[in-house]
Amino acid sequence: MFAPQVASRPPSSRDSPRLRPQHSRSELELSQSSGIAAPVFTPSLHRSLRKDHEDTHTHHEKSPEPIGKEEHSPIFFRPRTSILDYTELMYQGSDRIRGLVTCFWTIVGAYLLSLLFSHYQQSGQVMASGLASVIFSRAADLLASDVALVLSTALAVPLVLWLKAADPRHGAAVQAVAEVTWLGFWYGWQGSRGWPWAQRCFFALHTVVNWMKVHSYLSTNRRLARALRLAEQLRAAGGDAREIEKLEAELCPYGTRFPANVTLANYALFQLSPALVYELEYPRTARIRWGYVAEKLAGTAGIFAVFYVVVAHLVIPHLERMPDTGVGVATLHLMGPMATCWLLFFFITFDSIANGFAELTRFADRRFYDDWWNARGLDEFSRKWNRPVHMFLARHVYMPVREAWPHPLPALSAWARLRRAVPPGVAAMAATFFFSSILHELTIVVACHRWNHAVFFFSQMMQIPLIICSERLPWLRNQQALRNWAFWLAMVSFQPLLLCLYTYPAFAKSTSLSVVSSAVVAANGTSV
Repeated sequence: MFAPQVASRPPSSRDSPRLRPQHSRSELELSQSSGIAAPVFTPSLHRSLRKDHEDTHTHHEKSPEPIGKEEHSPIFFRPRTSILDYTELMYQGSDRIRGLVTCFWTIVGAYLLSLLFSHYQQSGQVMASGLASVIFSRAADLLASDVALVLSTALAVPLVLWLKAADPRHGAAVQAVAEVTWLGFWYGWQGSRGWPWAQRCFFALHTVVNWMKVHSYLSTNRRLARALRLAEQLRAAGGDAREIEKLEAELCPYGTRFPANVTLANYALFQLSPALVYELEYPRTARIRWGYVAEKLAGTAGIFAVFYVVVAHLVIPHLERMPDTGVGVATLHLMGPMATCWLLFFFITFDSIANGFAELTRFADRRFYDDWWNARGLDEFSRKWNRPVHMFLARHVYMPVREAWPHPLPALSAWARLRRAVPPGVAAMAATFFFSSILHELTIVVACHRWNHAVFFFSQMMQIPLIICSERLPWLRNQQALRNWAFWLAMVSFQPLLLCLYTYPAFAKSTSLSVVSSAVVAANGTSV
């Protein structure tokens, strides 16, 4: 509708040669050593990047092989389904996990009915209504602000056209100033509105998502502008034909050639697509299944209702009693409810909303997550739990640091000696960890309007020594079941502990529902 279709051809067999677009060496190196908030040199990461999911939609139009990167790179797009997409599981009669998904939602529904019935017997009301008044307060103001937020990202299109013609030496600085100004304006706008917790949480998370899209769009097109300028210079000087051919393959990998993609229509399609990494083209499905869209819309409403009941009936009461019972007791009581909230947030985000927008935009790659429940550590979980963010950090944080880190000059200063001593992969891993931790902490502070000594930041950074120990100790590296059990124990206990630490100061002074609920949603929304 908005962008040119990918040229169709019969899909190749597993043994057939794949289309291999030209990319920089650093991007190809990433396929052997990348990850989000994970040590890039660990053996488990090397093994995980070799794993290739072959699932495809049966209704997809015939499309080329991976668009974007090499076959085993974590950044590429091709037609695939989500592992736990219930609609797709129903089409796969031999799938072994279908009954497990059905069992999960049946248990959730039965427990929800039991909880509501108990509340009705005690209070005469089906469910607590105080939280609803907070959630839907000033909804019109939030909607208008969110529409303005999304529309303002379209300024990236004229900015790319300006950067294409401007001096390339100033491109990175101009882009950085533009992004910081945009973020500062919208964070300031949120702070000036006086919204309740629900509006603050939603707007803070959506602002981060839109910034990621804008950054990827600007960075990718600025790189293509440099490639176009170099190709024109080589062609004018009669340069190496093979080098020109490589640049042309980068400028036009599958039909759309830069800068023909720099249009409002192309950007609008990218803005609506559930991807944070920009490509000139993505694999598309043959049609929109409106019944599937309606199913995901109903699923979003249903899961949100369950989320509401869990927070209102199982989370807030324990937090209100926390000043008397203490943080430890509250954490124990909240392990089950917070784990449930986290799973519900996962389903509503990646199964309902992401798949719904993917269907509307005919976005064929539905691999928004991998089997994170089998993770043997926090590094593996980080790569599998949220693949859109994983791909964004891999391309726009890890790879730039890895490329810029090697220091060819003599070690004349402490900084130069450090850059020569630390391997590029280790430096890129540390930078990715640091950036991810800052992003988590910033989102929680903006959403909650509360600074709590950077607890979330330091808890994220503490993952580095834990991951290194789990990979370097032979006796622990081979204990797969033990590591998976330890991962789940950490996930179940870590989130309620953070929630209690962030909300205890507020509850020690007052029983503010807004502060509590904002921390609940922010803690789930920033589990990247």
